[in-house]
Amino acid sequence: MWAAGVDAFFEGRYSTALARLQEADRLVPNLVDVKHLLREAEEKVKNPAPRPFPWVWVAIGVTLVSLGVYGGMGVKRWWRNRYRVLPVQVVGFMESGQNPVLLDVRTKTDYETSPLKLPRAIRLDPDEVDGGQFHLGVDPMQLVIAYCTSPEEQCSARVVQRLRQRGYRNVRILKGGLGGWTNARLPVETKSHLPSIGLEIYKNLTMGDVERHRFKAGDVIFTQEDDPRGEAYVIHSGAVEIRSKINGADRVLNRLGVGELFGVLALFLRSPRSASAVAVSDTELLIITNERLEWLIFNRPQLTMEILKHLSALVVSTDAQRNGDP
Repeated sequence: MWAAGVDAFFEGRYSTALARLQEADRLVPNLVDVKHLLREAEEKVKNPAPRPFPWVWVAIGVTLVSLGVYGGMGVKRWWRNRYRVLPVQVVGFMESGQNPVLLDVRTKTDYETSPLKLPRAIRLDPDEVDGGQFHLGVDPMQLVIAYCTSPEEQCSARVVQRLRQRGYRNVRILKGGLGGWTNARLPVETKSHLPSIGLEIYKNLTMGDVERHRFKAGDVIFTQEDDPRGEAYVIHSGAVEIRSKINGADRVLNRLGVGELFGVLALFLRSPRSASAVAVSDTELLIITNERLEWLIFNRPQLTMEILKHLSALVVSTDAQRNGDP
């Protein structure tokens, strides 16, 4: 019993050592070595030494959990993107002769408020698809690529699901939608005539995030000497006249139509408005904040060039008006 107790004690099995040493003390009482080791075993059992933290097992556990989480996220991402294609892939399809059909499935509001569309795109109202009352008019095996402007291509995903249920197996979703296409600097078509500056602005705006103001014919948008409030404007519909007092008389400096940008000079000069703006007809304006305009200037060089041309033409026109030229 003594030998078994000693072995257990030095192996760190203190409960076993205590039991063996107690039995040894019972068999042969009052041996000094037995009493001494017995007290140490009792102390060890009552106050066990702290165990080292199991870093290895914790690391293994964290690794396994991380693999599970990231693996699940990867599978989820793959499942969500399995039908999505990038704009550059669509160009590759065109160049390889697959001639994909581009399907504009933006909501009615998004479609009507944006003048842009992809070249030769076919319009398909998603509400008609949900109602089942539609005829696509293409072969079920034809490559079809749907695009929209909704977050995470939700509208396109819903339409593609319905099309697959109707037997169209080769349908895809344009990743990033219309915004992803324009950000890739690929060509677009306009549903109506737009000046070049308006085209560049629409390419780089997310219509759902842009504030809009409506004015009736004759409404004053802002007056000369007004605080610009950090806003410039794009004419989405209607027309606007820019007016100013020159030599004490009201003069019409310019008449602007759809797609024209105005109100930027006061932002750049950080000064009050140098002229007044009046709606000529029922007009809807897109509000471009100073922060958004600065971001576009720093990140969209083509738009920056168009703004420089616009400001140059504005300066020339204003000087001519002040000098009394026709």
